Amino acid sequence: MQNGKKGIRIRQDVWKLSNEDPWHPVLLWYARAVAAMQGRAITDPTSWRYQAAIHEHFPANDPLAVSGETLPSLSEQATFWTQCQHDSWFFFPFHRAYLLYFERIVAEAVRQLGGPADWALPYWNYSDATNKDARRLPPAFYASTLPDGTTNPLRIYKQTLGTETDIPRSPNANKGLDIATASDVDLSCLLKPQFASSSIGGQVGFGGPRTWFNHNNGHAGACESRPHGTMHVAVGGPKGWMSSSFTTAGLDPLFWVHHCNIDRLWEVWLRRSANANPGEPGWRSILTMYFHDADGKAVGVKSEQLADTTAPLLGYEYEDVSDPFPGVVTPAAPDPGAVPEMVGATSAPIVLGASRVTVQFATTAPLGPAAKSPSPSVHLNLENITAAEGPTESYLVYVNLPAGIGPEDRPDLEAGIIPLFGVVEASREDRGHRGDGLHYSIDVTSLLRTAEWNPNSLQVTFVPHERPGVDRAGVGVKTVTVGRVSLYYS
Repeated sequence: MQNGKKGIRIRQDVWKLSNEDPWHPVLLWYARAVAAMQGRAITDPTSWRYQAAIHEHFPANDPLAVSGETLPSLSEQATFWTQCQHDSWFFFPFHRAYLLYFERIVAEAVRQLGGPADWALPYWNYSDATNKDARRLPPAFYASTLPDGTTNPLRIYKQTLGTETDIPRSPNANKGLDIATASDVDLSCLLKPQFASSSIGGQVGFGGPRTWFNHNNGHAGACESRPHGTMHVAVGGPKGWMSSSFTTAGLDPLFWVHHCNIDRLWEVWLRRSANANPGEPGWRSILTMYFHDADGKAVGVKSEQLADTTAPLLGYEYEDVSDPFPGVVTPAAPDPGAVPEMVGATSAPIVLGASRVTVQFATTAPLGPAAKSPSPSVHLNLENITAAEGPTESYLVYVNLPAGIGPEDRPDLEAGIIPLFGVVEASREDRGHRGDGLHYSIDVTSLLRTAEWNPNSLQVTFVPHERPGVDRAGVGVKTVTVGRVSLYYS
């Protein structure tokens, strides 16, 4: 293992470990610990399924459910299960705490199995431009067996699913091939100047909008959208655990190394320019998040306790937190008091399927404060995105893409991507969901300055996102509805 300062664990790059040895000790001990946790009853807080259920447990979505099995009491489930924070400024602190206590549970399993005392969770830097394999799974996650010939618990397949054709990952995942595109791993979220999003319709923050407890539904923060959401879908593909539902996501061992990287990006963002976490009590101390430690005892933590990874509670650092945009200046933060003004919107819901869909709507010049600004920001909002059932796919969004022109011929007109991880849950009206779907806000300020744009009209095109190895027609992707597309100035 790699040691940092006294008492500080080092979370390492999983691909650098893999290049040293496909079964580097960090990965081999992870696999052994996962197997041990999978052998524990779901009522045990240190079990694999209990840990996944913290993210969400919706019985109908649990592929490992056994008829008549004993579950924790309803009061325990209400406190510890279905607690993940999404579309919220608690997205980062919740998942940091979730990783922390999961890591402690795994590390204790490693210790009990005779492994090192300083085991730390690795991270998957799929955005590493220097690594040609970055968008592929490290070999330990798709090898059929461990070095001793026993079944590899890091490769999820068969189990209760029947055959290899039912693999709960993207088709290319367990083949060691690329699963993601450059759009999926884009890190422009790091260029956001503020943590919290501004008013609805305006600037999207790195960390998400101000909320109270928010399990799902709302406007995703920039990093939660991409690369977090896009890589969930890339790993899971149309039907896999990482993309199918919040219930199944944490059952894939890749979930944890993926989220470890998202946590690392929080550290990278904080080191850029004058970036800082929110100082408001609403973020620092209003929400207590509950977990279990490695000994099974309940613990509660607040965001303010999670801001410094080297503090005694956390005790870790990342191997690499270098800036992928050296020399690129973060734009000035928007006026926190500015109220975004809608200048145009579609009048009817838009149904998305397997083919490209284009909508057009009238726009006007802003009349409010943005009219006096020499450089107003402009945001395209995609509201109330819903789906009754999966599988769904992500969509690339283009502005003013000419008819008859392929999107691959005009990458300059690509505004962004809408990953649909969690869309089915966000469309339900139960267990913490309001049912009004997902919402995304895309900054199109620079794009509209350079694109062929008629200020009296805007055309938006949705293009199904083609990922390596995915045969969309063969899996029967279901339709998705976008309630409204709107344009805001601020």
